[in-house]
Amino acid sequence: MKGKLYVMGAPMDIFRRINPELQKRIVYLSYFMNFPKNKFKQITRFLTVGRITLPKSILAWWFDKKELDRLQNVGPEDNILLYECTNTRSLKALRHILPKEAVCHIYYCNPIHTIFNRPERDIERIRKMGFSLSSFDPYDAEKYQLDYAGQYFCYPEQATHPYMTSDCFFCGLPKDRNDILTDIRNRMSANGFICDFVIPRTPAEKISYTEYLKRLSRTRCVIDISQKGQYGLTRRPLEALFYGKKLITNNEKICEYDFYHQENIFIYGKDPTDKLNDFMVAPMKEVPANIKDKYDINQWISQFLT
Repeated sequence: MKGKLYVMGAPMDIFRRINPELQKRIVYLSYFMNFPKNKFKQITRFLTVGRITLPKSILAWWFDKKELDRLQNVGPEDNILLYECTNTRSLKALRHILPKEAVCHIYYCNPIHTIFNRPERDIERIRKMGFSLSSFDPYDAEKYQLDYAGQYFCYPEQATHPYMTSDCFFCGLPKDRNDILTDIRNRMSANGFICDFVIPRTPAEKISYTEYLKRLSRTRCVIDISQKGQYGLTRRPLEALFYGKKLITNNEKICEYDFYHQENIFIYGKDPTDKLNDFMVAPMKEVPANIKDKYDINQWISQFLT
């Protein structure tokens, strides 16, 4: 067996579907790099961490000691996979306590321009620390010279619920897409389709991912609206793919993927909106398992398990 993969911030609803043999090689860490709630610790961490070299025993004052202890087990043959880490000074402190030989990956699953204030500068700083950076978005990968890791999902435990409760389903923050979501909902409702839209404005309105998948499994069509400047796949197209749902998306690049079929995917803003009703009632085209397998978590995670 090769080395282990330490993963920080993994979406466990998906990672738990990794097959047992691969699972034996994965060690899960909580996302322990957020700023502490204590104001004094926030200030002292800002002034200290990443500016000077500190041992693990001192870093434990700002970071979770249990997780730092687990990182002490990382060997030179092991790999690290961090999700969406952007704080350059925290990353510098973390890299210092890891073996120099251990390959440290950071995977960005949101558009780069939405998570960095100064992308080019910060990415270059992180890269110089010895981190290998990758993105879900092929266009961000090219623009910022990152590795392209793609998007992923998993085969569901249950493909669908026995009855449908909606014709189309969307769940997500409004961000910069409220106008197009309103337009789609109005068009679908005008054609007699039942819409289930969850657009939380407060934390209390959010739903769990388990509830999200339950409602997705009970719909006929998933709505996917990308943020401005995003070309890589969100997870919604793959959720639709694995659950056997139709998809309405504004991502025009989706036609370049091997699972694309016009019977299954309607490109909003490109396909004629007067054909939307025909799209909804037309039968779906079956996507072969060998194509779905390319986007399964077991295939995706292998690129980090070297």
